[in-house]
Amino acid sequence: MADENDTDRRRYERLERRDEIQIKEYSYPERGHYQTARILDISGGGLQIETKQHFPAETQLKIEMNFVGWQRYTPGFLKYFGDAARRPLVVLAEVVRCSSVVPGHKYDVAVTFTGIDENHRRALIKFVREQITERR
Repeated sequence: MADENDTDRRRYERLERRDEIQIKEYSYPERGHYQTARILDISGGGLQIETKQHFPAETQLKIEMNFVGWQRYTPGFLKYFGDAARRPLVVLAEVVRCSSVVPGHKYDVAVTFTGIDENHRRALIKFVREQITERR
């Protein structure tokens, strides 16, 4: 039986990246501090990231990603100017799996987006597709 991540891999193209992002456990009201993590790959449905902290499956995360270029695929004229051109992509995600790479120090974490603006998801899918095409 295929797991959720296998389905996601077929539904969305994945792009290897090494961007630093900010993550924290999501709660309401919000508390806690962001920590730096690194993207391993990204798709319209989720991420695989490298963290210094273990996160149990089903943990909710708030993620801020600010890699250059994704904004130009969003709708609207002002996306090229000022703060809009540098606006981070902010999503909520759920941990699907967390694997220890170096116990106590480094973990590979697979997450699926559970809270993402659909216009942002479409922009991300277009960004990933174009980046993959350019690399071929």
